[in-house]
Amino acid sequence: MRLFTTALLLAFVCLGRTGAYAQADTALTTSKKPLIEKSNRKTVLDELKEKKDKIKGALSSKENLKKAAAEAVSAGAGASTPLGEFSTDELPKDLGLKLKTSRRKNRKKKVNNFLRNDYEGIAVTRISNRLGSGDNVTVEDFFVLKTYQQPSPLVRDVYWFDYRAHRILATPIKDKNYAQILHGPYRRFKGEHLEEEGFYYLGAKHGRWEKYGRDPDGDEGLIDKQVYDKGFPGESVITYYDDAHTKVKEIVPKMFGKYTGLYRSFYEGGQLKEEGEMDDSVKVKIWREYYQFGSGGRTKKDTQYGRTKYEETEPLVLREYDNKGKLIYEYKGKAKKEEEPAAERF
Repeated sequence: MRLFTTALLLAFVCLGRTGAYAQADTALTTSKKPLIEKSNRKTVLDELKEKKDKIKGALSSKENLKKAAAEAVSAGAGASTPLGEFSTDELPKDLGLKLKTSRRKNRKKKVNNFLRNDYEGIAVTRISNRLGSGDNVTVEDFFVLKTYQQPSPLVRDVYWFDYRAHRILATPIKDKNYAQILHGPYRRFKGEHLEEEGFYYLGAKHGRWEKYGRDPDGDEGLIDKQVYDKGFPGESVITYYDDAHTKVKEIVPKMFGKYTGLYRSFYEGGQLKEEGEMDDSVKVKIWREYYQFGSGGRTKKDTQYGRTKYEETEPLVLREYDNKGKLIYEYKGKAKKEEEPAAERF
């Protein structure tokens, strides 16, 4: 009996363990979705990667917008970009998206424009010229051509240094052996104060020129500025006889939106035809006309105008010549003090 009871207990124990194993197997093979999925969990590295991707995408989008805006400005009004159709007529050229230029690039550009012994690809020599003495000494620091080159015949005022007289002149060059053509930067000092600075190109004023001194209030600073393009006012209107722009017909001076400065016109053969000063579109001072050819000189006629644009006066013919240089008319009345134009240069 005891043996039978023991066997029965063993049988019940075995059946209990088998059922537990069966339940375990059923739990492992169930089709029910677990409450927590390990595959969807985000680690710290995953979150950092997502943030990095978002920042990268934002920067890329910003660069694309900048590029699109810049292309729209260069293309002009009505350009098509991701920003839509718009007009750039009243917008600043860079739309505020200015590119930052390093100081090194700016410095390199300036050095390429003027080297120690070279300006615009032409060799130069430095000269320091002193005028006066004591507290009134004036020092000019400038450069001249190392080898003489012929200045442009279209430019009237060509500046050169006469080393015999130790002075810068703008008179006709009679002997090139004594004429050192100014070319490169120029600065003039009075004592320790800078009075004027600018650039010369083959003897002609070029680029921005500035003068310094005291204004009416007694403050020191910039008192005058001019802009030139190889001898001509920066905005001069130049017309030509030919499409290739090799034969100049007329040079109308224009600076800061006003027709002011030296006017010159030429014959098709290149000879000077007429020249004179303009003051805000008004002829002033002495105007001179020339014959294209002449055996005894080419001057044809001198006409006197007002000294400034505010002086209302009728033009007065002072004298006339024939093409052989003979005086055929001269005004005998009392004329205003004449201001002769510079002698023509050939």
